[in-house]
Order: sequence, then structure tokens, then C-alpha cells
Amino acid sequence: MSKVAIVTDSTSCLPPEFLKEYDIRVVPVGMVMNGRVYRDLIDISPAEFWEKFLTLTEQPTTAAGNPGDFVAVFSELARATDNIVCILVSKALTATFESAYLARKLVKADHPDVNIHIIDSRTSAGALGFIVLEAARAARAGEPVSEVLKIVDDMSSRVIYLAVLDTLKYLIKIGRAPKNANIGEMLNVKPIIGFVDDSGLIEVVGRVGGKEKALNKMVDMVKKYVDIRNPLHVIAHYSNRPEEGEQLKQLVASRYKCAELFVSEYTPVMCSATGPMVGMGFYA
Repeated sequence: MSKVAIVTDSTSCLPPEFLKEYDIRVVPVGMVMNGRVYRDLIDISPAEFWEKFLTLTEQPTTAAGNPGDFVAVFSELARATDNIVCILVSKALTATFESAYLARKLVKADHPDVNIHIIDSRTSAGALGFIVLEAARAARAGEPVSEVLKIVDDMSSRVIYLAVLDTLKYLIKIGRAPKNANIGEMLNVKPIIGFVDDSGLIEVVGRVGGKEKALNKMVDMVKKYVDIRNPLHVIAHYSNRPEEGEQLKQLVASRYKCAELFVSEYTPVMCSATGPMVGMGFYA
């Protein structure tokens, strides 16, 4: 166990091998589908989710991470370390942050000496994943909690997340679609969405006709947000089509110099509001 333990939620979409290598603990976010509550990646796998999702008549809703799941993780770690850094999905989108706060209060009653730092990443998916990964790398290298927190703060201001949606119809159903969404849907316009600033809110940053053009546009937009003279760190995400993750990876590799570039699958909760999508978290 490192001097500092790292915790995140399942929307970080980090590949399992990274979670194992850096001993990163993951608390599942919830989803309600057909009246049943599922814990992301625990009660439902991506394959099971897509089998159900594409035939649903009622759109799933997301639910905050359960305080009990946070209590279980914090309590276990509190027996091995005095410092826990918990980095979570943007609190502008979910009550998961509040669940973690409640859990911290409960755990500190039994472990008063443990420091539990709960941090709003103001992002999600691979952008959150990279914040978590760099914090975990620092923790494994033996850095003190003060240094790990500095790295989290620095990374939070650098990471960007972008994604191309297959269709707007799922966002239309839940009232989160951009203006003129119905017209865009009829014209096969693909929205490019993302976390691109410190607001913690997802924005529509582009609209392009056709999937291929949208993917190319998204990759082109990288240079708008980071200095591409420096090597990039990129996580390419896919939903129900793994080949799209590989396609995106190849597009990135063909245009930019990368220090690290890998592919990761979206979790069920990540796609429950959007439907199929392909996206990327990155920084330079």
C-alpha cells in the first residue's frame, strides 16, 4: 500500500490493468433501468447493458454512488493508510460527491486520524481517468499527500474530454439536447460534446454531418485545447463498437506525437444518457 491511497468512481473508465497496477479503488456510480438499480460494472457489464439498452422503451436514469460503497472502500483503506485522495466525476452532474462526503463523516468517526480528501475533478471519462492515474503514479512513487494533491490540481486544469454521439435522440428524450436538436437529428448531424473548461458542465463544442467527418473533426479539435508541440497523453473510448476505439486511436496516432495512447471501454452509466458514442480524454 502506498502512503497515499487513491479512490475514484466508475465514470473514470480506466482500463482494469491500470486499476490493478496502481491499486486504484473504484466506487460504482448507479443507474436505474426498467425499475432496477444497477451498480456500474458490478451488477451489469457493458455487454449486458447494450443488450438491454437498444430495446428499451424508457430511458435509464443515473443515480449517485452509494454512500455504503464509499464507506466500505474508505474503511478498508483507513486500516492501511492515513491519507486517502478521492477524485470524482464533476459534482455539477451527480450527487456522488455528497455520498462521498457522508461516507467520510461516518468513517472518520471510527478512524479519526485518517485524512480523506474528496476532490471534484469537474470532468469525467478519460479526462478524470488521467487525473486519477497521475495521482496514483505519484502515490506509488512515495510522494507525500501534499504533492499528490498538487498534481491533482495541476492535472484538473489540463485535461480535456471530447466525444462524438451517434444520435441526439437519447439526449432529446431526457431534455438535455442542444437547441434545434430535432433538426440536427433529421439531417444526420453528429454533435461533438465535451468538458473543455473549469465549469464542470458538458458543452456542445461542434456539430458535423456524418460520423466519419465528426471523428476527424474531433481529432482536429485537439490542437484547439492543448499545445501539440508537446507529446500527448490520450485515452480513446468506445461504447458498443470496439473497432471505433481502434479507429480513433489510429487517427490520433497518425496526426500527433503521443507519450501514451490506449483504448478503453465506456461503462454502462457513461452511455445511459447518450447512447452509443466514441470519445477521448487527453492532455499535453
